[in-house]
Amino acid sequence: MVTTVSEMGHTSIGPYSLCFPLDIIEEPSMLLVARSSSNTSINLQQGSKAALNFIEFRKNWLRHVVNLGYPGFDPVEKMKNIPFALTTSPNVRYAEDPTYPLIMQDAFQVFECEVDGTFRYEPGRLTDRSAVECFWRLRITNILLKDSVHTRLVEQKEFPGVPISYGFRHNDAGDARFFFCSHNKPFAVPVAKPEGSTSSHIYYVANKIDPEVRFNEEACGLLVDVPAVFLKVALKGIVKQAREEGVMMVDTEFMKKCNEKRRAA
Repeated sequence: MVTTVSEMGHTSIGPYSLCFPLDIIEEPSMLLVARSSSNTSINLQQGSKAALNFIEFRKNWLRHVVNLGYPGFDPVEKMKNIPFALTTSPNVRYAEDPTYPLIMQDAFQVFECEVDGTFRYEPGRLTDRSAVECFWRLRITNILLKDSVHTRLVEQKEFPGVPISYGFRHNDAGDARFFFCSHNKPFAVPVAKPEGSTSSHIYYVANKIDPEVRFNEEACGLLVDVPAVFLKVALKGIVKQAREEGVMMVDTEFMKKCNEKRRAA
């Protein structure tokens, strides 16, 4: 559920299925595909920031989700009588920003985003541009996750019950319907663990990257689970961080610091 704010300062909600991770390494961002004439696209074109609100499955919400996505209605009218409470961001930077929308109070997770104005993807179209899609790169500047959900996820005891949309509708005249369902309790499938590199091999590779930044073997032992295809990339990232911080010997403490920084990002 994407919230944006209009030029008049009204927050509107648009439900979207076509929203995907675009960049997960250097500058986390999402790709949003939205109709050019939608309220969401119009608001983004006029300078609005965006919030991606993730909601749990509640059957009585879904009719309102579908209605919010129907084109052609005034956004203020569409927002009347909806069961979703809106609130300001707990992020002070956005709470006081008139171009940042309200967020959904019931969302279990919110990606706070800003439009990347340099991103362009405009494939050739025969159809009038107002009737086709826009491709928006939304840079994720902050992620909000409810404490209760975070605890449940970390303990692997319970997962949010996310609604599943099949992305199509029954289009007979007067009988258009979108299809949704809930899901069962998630279960785990272990990730394959091919034989990794030995700490001595990693030590050899690591100490050839930069003659001034050295690794001890204990630190290299923390990287034995890194797939071989990613090993050099990981080591170069550690060397870069070490140089930035003036560290010439990478030990286990510095490795743990690098891991904490990576997780925080």
